Amino acid sequence: MNRCEWLLIAALAAAVAGCSSSSGDGGTGGTGGAGGMGGAGGTGGTGRTCATDIQAGEVQAFGDPTPLVRTEGITFDSDGNLYVSAQDPTDDQVDDQLLDVGTDGTNETVAEAESILGLESDTRGIVAAGIDTSSILLIDPSDGTNDVIASGPPLGDPNFVVTTAWDTILVSDDRRGEGTIYEVTFDGNVSTWVNGVPTPNGMVFSLDGRTLYVATTFEETGLWRVPVSAGGEAGTPEKWVEFPSNSAPDGVAIDSEGNVYVALNTAGEIAKVDPQGNATTLATGLLGPASLAFGQGDFDPCSIYVTSLFSTELSRVGAGVLGVEK
Repeated sequence: MNRCEWLLIAALAAAVAGCSSSSGDGGTGGTGGAGGMGGAGGTGGTGRTCATDIQAGEVQAFGDPTPLVRTEGITFDSDGNLYVSAQDPTDDQVDDQLLDVGTDGTNETVAEAESILGLESDTRGIVAAGIDTSSILLIDPSDGTNDVIASGPPLGDPNFVVTTAWDTILVSDDRRGEGTIYEVTFDGNVSTWVNGVPTPNGMVFSLDGRTLYVATTFEETGLWRVPVSAGGEAGTPEKWVEFPSNSAPDGVAIDSEGNVYVALNTAGEIAKVDPQGNATTLATGLLGPASLAFGQGDFDPCSIYVTSLFSTELSRVGAGVLGVEK
């Protein structure tokens, strides 16, 4: 989110002592085929097992302090490397940073740019949303260089990015009153993928790829579903799970059983939504949880790694379920 929205969220966080998530229309059911894909998502053949030093719902501090005031984007690449975006919203003269975080929690700045927010890994590099520059970047963490994939007013305020099975990038624009998710090709073409998702933020595909789950932060707060055709076209969005209006749903992640996890920013919680749309609270006591990613490679595959809008400290939260392997 941009600096103005960060200030608004900070004010809400200070005012809200805590709130609980509640499920929306549970009768609408889950994601259908997504639930059936649980076995495939688990990738049990790889021999991945849950670490024993953390329990489901337990929150642990993870790693050294980050160099800037807050962190937001988080992603693992296919080699199991962890990348986090860091920002200083109090000083617009300080560039945002891309951090490489080791399994021991040490971090190193590997790239800088005027604006780096939501992150997604790709075989070509790290895709980043530049919310303050209306741009999508492709960053090479090996040398810190970045290329602008697309930029300009058509992108609005790009907050979160997710790559698609058909080799494009979906970009959420969290401006109030817009409700747009854009589609960007790697050669820079920008088009509207879907309208009607108010203030979209974090996004993740269902296990079968036929549903896009979207957290909505400022308007109609909740977890929305967008049907996806076999050809990658969007269907009609629907609000699936409702969260309190002052909880600021932000980042999302999915596990190998099809459960979706939502960072409730100002509530300091992570909600867990099962494939039938029933929401429960997985963890509490976090400070401005922003983006979520299940561990990959040498990181615990049953832990969610969490960035923070209001702290230089990352967190690790036990899920007790394998995440989806990249």
